[in-house]
Amino acid sequence: MNVAGSIELACDASRGRTRLRTIRCEGLSRSSRALREPSGAIRLVLSALGPGVLAGDSFTLTGTVDEAATLTACGRMATPVFAGDAPSEIAADWEVAAGATLLVAGEPLVLEPGSMLRARATFAVQAGGRAISVDTFALRGAARLSMRTQATLAGRLVYRDAFETSATDAAYGTVAVICATAAARSALLEAAPRVGMRFPTVRMGSGETSGAAIVRLRGADLWDVRAAAFALAEAVRTAD
Repeated sequence: MNVAGSIELACDASRGRTRLRTIRCEGLSRSSRALREPSGAIRLVLSALGPGVLAGDSFTLTGTVDEAATLTACGRMATPVFAGDAPSEIAADWEVAAGATLLVAGEPLVLEPGSMLRARATFAVQAGGRAISVDTFALRGAARLSMRTQATLAGRLVYRDAFETSATDAAYGTVAVICATAAARSALLEAAPRVGMRFPTVRMGSGETSGAAIVRLRGADLWDVRAAAFALAEAVRTAD
């Protein structure tokens, strides 16, 4: 497995403003400067050099969002995953402190025929913290996608998801919120019918645990699915 790129970052807050304390990018991985958002939050645009994920590539990300900090980490463009003899891997591990908010919206993954991708994400959220995750993907031909997501809240497992598909007739998405506040989880679940009316070609199913809420999306067009997923995430981000 070729380690094609890695990012390590940490954010903290001072006087009501989030700041990027440290960041280290290696290999093909890149990050924008910290872009200011309302209410003292920051946004990072994460990307990779080159045409996409080549067979056998491995990309890793490790992020820490300290107490009272608010970070949006998003992708810049769709990422093609190319075929080859070896599978590609993407792994992300996040720590979210009490009073912190993290929104992760990765680039849409587009698997080329013959490709295989293993994606993994973990979220360790402390009591009073909030993490919102958005994933969208589609297959252009006979390919294989395996995604594993796990989240803990105050050290307790609240969300574990295993998704595998080789279907080429649809685009998929998952929006998850991990937090102890019931209002934030309800905001996601209540937004699903409203967003569904705006995107009638996107089907949605939802579920909830004691510390997480999840909406799964499926549609014929990747960009409709992604737009619907972002609308869901925005409803959670602005919830009290």
